[in-house]
Amino acid sequence: MAAGSDIPEKKVLIVDDSKFVRTTFNRILSTAFAVREVANGEDGWQAIESDPSIVMVVSDIDMPKLDGFGLLERVRGAKDERIKKLPIIIISGNQNEAAKKRAREMGANDFVAKEADAPEVLSRIDNILKLVKATNDLEQNQQVIEQTATHD
Repeated sequence: MAAGSDIPEKKVLIVDDSKFVRTTFNRILSTAFAVREVANGEDGWQAIESDPSIVMVVSDIDMPKLDGFGLLERVRGAKDERIKKLPIIIISGNQNEAAKKRAREMGANDFVAKEADAPEVLSRIDNILKLVKATNDLEQNQQVIEQTATHD
């Protein structure tokens, strides 16, 4: 939490079975966000369900218990709108075009190479979060317009 505030910090969840990858991404992301790390998709799902301060997920594909595609499928199929709309970046050491296509078709917001440098990763996350905020603001404005129109 920010000092003197009850507003939770924006938190990015890193889901990867490699401690090295989690540590690397933690180092990159902790300059701008609070970071939580888990080692598999099942633990990632539990963290997403229980921690409303998570604003984005960065997930590997190949993991034990529940892989990145399974986690992505659960998130996009969630009944809770907060979870369903959570931005997800898939990370992979394998630049397989089929995996990129599948991730996008399943609703991933981006696909980033594990070897990406810090400025690129932070820029992509920042852009996605700005887009999500703009979309949410637009939806709220649309609701206000609709409510105003029904009261006239």
